[in-house]
Amino acid sequence: MKKKLFGTFLAAVLVVASAVSTFAAPSKTAQATPVGESEGKYEAAEITQESFQELAQSKPEVVEKILAVNAGTETLESIGEQTPEIAAQLEGKSLLTKVFDLTPVDGGVKNADGKYVVTLSVPALSDAASDVLVLHYSTVRNVWEVITPSNVDVPNKQITAEFEDLSPVAVIAKADAAAAVNNAVGSAPKTGAASDWALYMGAAVVLLAAAGFAVKKSRA
Repeated sequence: MKKKLFGTFLAAVLVVASAVSTFAAPSKTAQATPVGESEGKYEAAEITQESFQELAQSKPEVVEKILAVNAGTETLESIGEQTPEIAAQLEGKSLLTKVFDLTPVDGGVKNADGKYVVTLSVPALSDAASDVLVLHYSTVRNVWEVITPSNVDVPNKQITAEFEDLSPVAVIAKADAAAAVNNAVGSAPKTGAASDWALYMGAAVVLLAAAGFAVKKSRA
């Protein structure tokens, strides 16, 4: 009898744990990755103090700002404070990706004007995002700039943009709070539906009630 009770209790615990892991924990936001013709032609990597030592020595304020924005301790508007010419374009914007290092492989893919053409998968891109732009810091020209993508494909969660040169990049947009990246943990909105949540909780309640009933019956 005790084994049956333990099995019932364990099943209830597993149901609740499954519900908690599905709905309480945010899902990790995948870093933007090159796709389509850009796959294998570009690499996207996390920016750290160590990976950007050269820039950290020549422009420490830039690397510090990137790391702070990625950590969520500063906003995109703080970059606009340093670069007034793009301040208006950053106002009210959120990160759809963290700032990452985008580099060409074997020369990348260039158009007739000699610009790099890059198509990126952006998992956080959705109908909740508007005015999608690309924030870029040129390590060649030492300047922040905002680039308008040549294509924004919301259904496939992809954007295409052209760059004069490549270095730190972030996809930004006006987005409701639920759609934007949570910088502090590098995560996207929580996944799952309310109806599923109710189903899980209902099943857990039933199992726990059954366990309680069985306990009372065994003691009678």
